[in-house]
Amino acid sequence: MAVAATPTARPGISDELQLRRRVIRQELRYRALWFVRLRWWVPVAIGALTGAAYLAGLETPVAPLLAVAVLIALYNSVFHLLRHRIERAPDEDVGPVRLFTVCQMGLDYAAMFLLIHHTGGVASPLAFFAIFHVIFAALLLPRRSALGFAALVVLGMVGIGLSESSGVLTHHPLVFHGQVLDFAHEPFPLVVTLLCYAAVMLITSLSTTAIAAMLRQRIVALADLSEQVVELNERLRALHDMTQAIVRTRSIDDILHLVTSELASVIDVEATSVELLSEDRASLRCTASFGLPPDLVEGCVVEVARSSLSRRILEGEPFVTGDISSGDSFQLSAELSAAGLRSAILVPLAVGDRVIGILGAYCSRADCFQPEHVTFLRMAADLVAIAVENGRAYQAVEEVAEERSRFMLRIAHDLRSPLAAIVSMVEILRGDYKGQLNPDQVDCVARIDRRARTMLDMINELMTLAKSRSRRKLLDLLPVDVGGLAGRLTRAFRDAVKHKSQRLEVSVARGTPPILGDEKTLEELLENLVSNAVKYTPEGGQIAVRFASEGDDLVRVEVRDSGIGISKQDQAKLFTEFFRAENARQLEGIGTGLGLALVKEMVVAHGGTIEVDSEPGRGSVFTVRLPRADDRFQS
Repeated sequence: MAVAATPTARPGISDELQLRRRVIRQELRYRALWFVRLRWWVPVAIGALTGAAYLAGLETPVAPLLAVAVLIALYNSVFHLLRHRIERAPDEDVGPVRLFTVCQMGLDYAAMFLLIHHTGGVASPLAFFAIFHVIFAALLLPRRSALGFAALVVLGMVGIGLSESSGVLTHHPLVFHGQVLDFAHEPFPLVVTLLCYAAVMLITSLSTTAIAAMLRQRIVALADLSEQVVELNERLRALHDMTQAIVRTRSIDDILHLVTSELASVIDVEATSVELLSEDRASLRCTASFGLPPDLVEGCVVEVARSSLSRRILEGEPFVTGDISSGDSFQLSAELSAAGLRSAILVPLAVGDRVIGILGAYCSRADCFQPEHVTFLRMAADLVAIAVENGRAYQAVEEVAEERSRFMLRIAHDLRSPLAAIVSMVEILRGDYKGQLNPDQVDCVARIDRRARTMLDMINELMTLAKSRSRRKLLDLLPVDVGGLAGRLTRAFRDAVKHKSQRLEVSVARGTPPILGDEKTLEELLENLVSNAVKYTPEGGQIAVRFASEGDDLVRVEVRDSGIGISKQDQAKLFTEFFRAENARQLEGIGTGLGLALVKEMVVAHGGTIEVDSEPGRGSVFTVRLPRADDRFQS
């Protein structure tokens, strides 16, 4: 890889720091609100434990304990009312959340000290419940604040012990079946108990804060990984959209416009470009771009012989630079720098072993591109190269098809005039305008007339087929009401089916939406199918045409008959020009074999599909699926 400037710092460091802070703030808010919900159980627990102690024979001051329970319920109600304000606080404003947390912890500590004081002081079994508050502080607050609250617990216990032993506070010893559980007035047990208590609290705080810090790192790492997965999904989606564009779109310009805009969005850069080699491979011309100044794109031609960098890229070597303005190997460095672009990445557009151009991305940040960008852009370049080649091949095919259509029109036009003259002369002979004909002459003239008319019909269908291809891009696609189509089909074939004693049923399923198409072309398409059904169905047979919706995007049209059917071998060639099934030729000698080829041309021009299901002697079902008109057209 050719690298003009090696990145010195990863551009995403500030983004990672912001991510880390955002995750921690969100976790802090969640935990602070979670403790409000948890605290509702504390008054219930105090009441239950007080009752259990009384039943067990442990004498405790019930009224003060219940008063503390009521106090906890009251201040938790205030926190509950304030929760909506905390939930709506922006992620960047951590002050209200932290103040909300500190107030909770402070009031909880006060309530805890009151409970300890009224249940035996230093000897209270509730003293060790402070461990939970130390753990909560370590989980919610920074390390210093958590250690401060642990120290506050120790100081509070020391204060209670000294105050009660000195008589400043009234001591409430625990009495169990008349026996006093107390060592408040015995200095040595008191000091040992307080030292052990302080050690337990400090160790708990230190270990919990360490674990909490490690968990926060894991959370941040998980969030970072999640964002990377999202970014990767976006890139995969872009590649998928590009692949779909290659399948759906034939125009090179449309494909490249989509590619350049999608790439700029996915890799978060200001500009992208596609440069294609000329036929003589002597120059590169900017064929499509996104975000580049128009004056830079227009007339942008790079002579390959004068650009060593272009030659290296065309040989298959990607190029990355973190500073466009440095060095002179970049032919358009001055123009790109003037446009505010500082970083660039260029990769070859290759189809197999053949390079056809260069795909570029440009960023306003220095040292913007990383190795993963090169990998992604190379994959995108492979798809773009395939799209360009497919577009070129399609254009070549279109040009050949257009030339073929023009040739068909010219030949058909030249043949139609003399054939029409022949048919006219035959009509004169058959009308006895040149004298009465004998029976042999009448038979001969009749055969000439039939053959001439067959050729004239074939020429007319050839002209229709050629015109259909030439106007494929000019179809006036509008919503076409299926009810109107059904009514016109019924009227068009009323006399034909009556003449053969056939039954024609045309139905439209309820809720069938309009078809997005050209109305005249659709009528011609359906008339061809129904005409074939009438022609190849014996007298007294049945023909059914049914319109119905299929899924959310399509309208299905079925043309079903009870006619002679089509063999599996003939079905494979049925939509080929000039092909007629064997049993069709036996039943009806006159025919061009262009009708179904014309039908398929019309269906494809509308973006639809056609298929046939048939067996000899059991009739045929032709199913056409056409796009429905969406709400934009219907409104």
